[in-house]
Amino acid sequence: MPTCETCGADNVSTRCVQLHGALVEACVKCQGSLGITEDAEKATQNIQRVTEAARQRTSGGWGGLGTAGKDIMFRGDDELATDFANQIKRARENKGWDQRTLALRMKEKVNVIQRAESGHIPSDKVVKKFESTLSLDLRGVDSAPPTDTTVASRNARGLSLGDLLDMAKGGGPSAHHSSFTG
Repeated sequence: MPTCETCGADNVSTRCVQLHGALVEACVKCQGSLGITEDAEKATQNIQRVTEAARQRTSGGWGGLGTAGKDIMFRGDDELATDFANQIKRARENKGWDQRTLALRMKEKVNVIQRAESGHIPSDKVVKKFESTLSLDLRGVDSAPPTDTTVASRNARGLSLGDLLDMAKGGGPSAHHSSFTG
């Protein structure tokens, strides 16, 4: 059985309901406390029906994703390295160039170079220019080790929407939610 996305209760019967414009799986208890009515359920079912119909109309390929090829996350290319800004700056300095010189050689504005070196993700076109001008490979395997780590206990569970709301109100995840984890 699924998990309630609002309170985090595991192994409960849930139903897809609309909560502040988002579709979430909620248990009967949460549906009651949120005041979900039959009219609200019908509206949610209509949204699901329209969404499913739109999904069936797309004919594969790049359908529904905007201009073909703009988003590297949907193309199967390697992702941009997390330390791309440092790689760009280091390669530029190794060649003895300032940002203006690199911009001229790439036929880009200086602020494009500045933004990339400060960590703003450039477009695919600009990434390719950096790679060819500086002889870099900014995609694929990172040269820096990952900086995030996960520490979890045996009985750990993810945060639910209820936990996030409690945190937004000023407290941490409330204790009454953890009683559902069994």
